[in-house]
Amino acid sequence: MIETAEIYALIEEYRKKLGLSQAEVALRAFGQDSSAAIQGLRRGKSPGIERLSAMSEVLGLELYFGPPRRSEAVLPLSNHQKVELLSDFAFVERFDVSLSAGPGANGDNAKKLSPVSFRRDWLSEKGLLADKCVVCSVGGNSMEPLLFEGDLVLLDRRQADLRDGQIYGVVDIEGDTRIKRIELIDNGLLLRSENPDCPTELRQGEDANRVRIIGSLAWSGHSHDARKQKPRPAKHSRPMFKHNWI
Repeated sequence: MIETAEIYALIEEYRKKLGLSQAEVALRAFGQDSSAAIQGLRRGKSPGIERLSAMSEVLGLELYFGPPRRSEAVLPLSNHQKVELLSDFAFVERFDVSLSAGPGANGDNAKKLSPVSFRRDWLSEKGLLADKCVVCSVGGNSMEPLLFEGDLVLLDRRQADLRDGQIYGVVDIEGDTRIKRIELIDNGLLLRSENPDCPTELRQGEDANRVRIIGSLAWSGHSHDARKQKPRPAKHSRPMFKHNWI
């Protein structure tokens, strides 16, 4: 907080710059030919806001009592700076595909959307290659609370060999695009949801071989619209291995 002595010093500095006497400042500010207001500051008397406002206007000071603040113009980036900034980021392809967390959604004829940028140093830290990844969105609620409808997910397409318990984007047996936690079993696999209210699905024998892996989950991002605040029913304990097969 600025002290009274500092206010007095500023008033004196700018008064002298303008070549005004204390009496002239008081006359212009208050209509009175008197230096008592300024001398009161010198003696440590706290000034009133109206008097400060009037004196600041005469002396060209802002009411916060400091040198006039000037907003610095934001200069546009040069082409070199733009190239240097862009070099920090890698762009990952994004497709108009919703990886269904619930019932399947067919992903045939998926269109490319604008790519999504990721920092190169982050990708390197995670051991990811931009040209070996793909970004898609999530549909449905069976992967809540890990993934919500509308979330973006980054899939590592190099991770096509199934590892037990990992989350993958897959093309299911009917050509539907899904995202599920996959568990390996004898002669098949389970497509497990995170939401305990949703059934686990069995793919066995030839059906299991028809499940095509898009890539493993490497990153997910929530959007404001995706995480709508809705009351949820009380959670029930998840059965260990009693599933409704579909």
